[in-house]
Amino acid sequence: MNTKNKIPLYGFNNLTKSLSFSLYRLHYLPPSQKHKLSNINNKDSIDSYNSYINKTYSSERLEILLTKVCHAIGGNVLNIASQDYTPQGASVTLMISEEAKPESLVAHLDKSHLCIHTYPEETSQEGVAIFRADIELSTCGIISPLKVLDYVIDAFSADVIDIDYRVRGMTRDKQGNKHFNDHDITQISDHLSQHTLKTYRTNDSIMATHNLFHCKLVRQNIELKQHLFNVNNYQLSCQDENMVKERISSELNELFIGR
Repeated sequence: MNTKNKIPLYGFNNLTKSLSFSLYRLHYLPPSQKHKLSNINNKDSIDSYNSYINKTYSSERLEILLTKVCHAIGGNVLNIASQDYTPQGASVTLMISEEAKPESLVAHLDKSHLCIHTYPEETSQEGVAIFRADIELSTCGIISPLKVLDYVIDAFSADVIDIDYRVRGMTRDKQGNKHFNDHDITQISDHLSQHTLKTYRTNDSIMATHNLFHCKLVRQNIELKQHLFNVNNYQLSCQDENMVKERISSELNELFIGR
């Protein structure tokens, strides 16, 4: 958030800044040797994968992740509600407040929230299982959600990311003039680190007059070891590796363009 041209406000900042992510992670699950590289799922691989997902993305671990996100934007956790689902998935919601000096505490500061929902696929399609996590961060006051873009992407080792950012409402300066944004933003990708920009291909969509910004990211390069689940490299021939890469590439492209 650019503070060089910070607007002197009258009272509390009534703007709401909402940042939402859909993060996709792809894994290749090995079929049985009998049905190698076919459409027939390997039950052992699927059971093992589901156990991994339920453990790695349990509500307990997601609470830790969201708490770190909260602190990264300069917030305090007021309340946590979490739930694990059967057979898969979890949800966590945090009510958060802005870190404020004791003499400047304002009741409005608790109108921010942070939530996550996970959507694991129960089985694989042609050996590829897709895990999706949706994160919603809505803040008021001077908190800037854009601070955590890179942290969230890295935390999930996401392969495809769909990001929306919107500023809602209006606030007033000390002269009583209305303002519909309190910071400069041209596009979301401007707020990504150089490391993220080198790792991902980005596509920005902008409706600046409505304070609506959208960005999609997809990995530039496929490193097979990042996608293989319980498969050692030596178990795949060069031909098999190429076939798996083609499948992963096709899935990533479909998720990136949305069809």
